[in-house]
Amino acid sequence: MTKTAVAPEIVDFDPMVYDIMRETATELGGEYVWLSRHAATATEREAAKAADIALWQDVNSVRGSDLATIKAKTDEYRSRLRELRATA
Repeated sequence: MTKTAVAPEIVDFDPMVYDIMRETATELGGEYVWLSRHAATATEREAAKAADIALWQDVNSVRGSDLATIKAKTDEYRSRLRELRATA
């Protein structure tokens, strides 16, 4: 069987926006890890761990060529990060 080479998708925007989304998710994930390690109950700990897992599943589902989704997810992650930090 012959393998066919597939060219990478060409994007017409600055690819750093994808990196910014992932860095924002990393900050948010760090908050979830902190919450899980400082949880008062097992239920809180498991909820924080589940939130972290769901976050990374969400992040990994975003295509690097989908600018609209990248921007929307970056905004969503920033909003969630602000909410967590405001309640801490």
